[in-house]
Amino acid sequence: MAMIAGGHAPSPRWLAPIGRVGRLATGTLNYLGSAALLTLAAAAAPVRGKDDEDEPSLYAATVHELSWMLWAGLPLVGLVHVAMGSFLSMQAYFGSTFVDGTGAVVGVGLLRNLATMMTGLTLAGLLPGRIVPELRRGTRVSAGRATAARVAAAMLACPLLALWGCVVGTVVGWKASEALMGLSTNMYFLMLVRMLWFRDVVGLVIKGVLFGGVTAVLACAEGLAGGDDGDEAPAADPVVAAVAGVVRAASLAMAAILLLNMTWFIFIYHAVPVYGPSLLQPPTP
Repeated sequence: MAMIAGGHAPSPRWLAPIGRVGRLATGTLNYLGSAALLTLAAAAAPVRGKDDEDEPSLYAATVHELSWMLWAGLPLVGLVHVAMGSFLSMQAYFGSTFVDGTGAVVGVGLLRNLATMMTGLTLAGLLPGRIVPELRRGTRVSAGRATAARVAAAMLACPLLALWGCVVGTVVGWKASEALMGLSTNMYFLMLVRMLWFRDVVGLVIKGVLFGGVTAVLACAEGLAGGDDGDEAPAADPVVAAVAGVVRAASLAMAAILLLNMTWFIFIYHAVPVYGPSLLQPPTP
């Protein structure tokens, strides 16, 4: 049998897909491990303090990051929830089963699930677009402090933006129900207030913190990786590598948000009785 220069026979071509799967699996585990270590470093950053006296304080860095997240997120999240509010309201119009409960369907639907999930997905597309190129250009602070500021800001921004989305969607649903179905303002908000539970607000905050945190961690992990995707040769074009990093971080963040949202639904909404259905049943003949 012919041998190559290194003394090993070449692998059969039919094994190539198995090798790709193996590299993908090990690369994913390495990526997740790096993100976990980065999360621990970010958690320890407030205790360790500054490495350089010229570095900005963690509070100032967090406020700076939070300001641009809110500035960029408010219009995006608002536009997304214009669609969500009108969609939920029109379901009552086209279904014509429980028109009087439109306010509850829109408000509780947004507060309990849609607003947080849609806000998280919006931030999953927004944050990597800035964080990845910014960190790849280099930062004056340590990786832990750079990550800590961005993660803390994202964990604050996501619940705030989700609440903003609830307000926008509820107002749009109100005006849509008034124009399409002639539903009175009193009935719309009466049913919303009657069906609203404090536990729904708590769920929005908890999920918002989780969604924002995981998005920022993955974006920071990708940015601090410096474009090293595990291949032997780095990408020749740094712009291509940065774009690939943004897409990879955004895709992983969206997948993580969908997984967390499904986990919350199964283990909280289904398993905990207090989170059971709270909407009134439609009237029967």
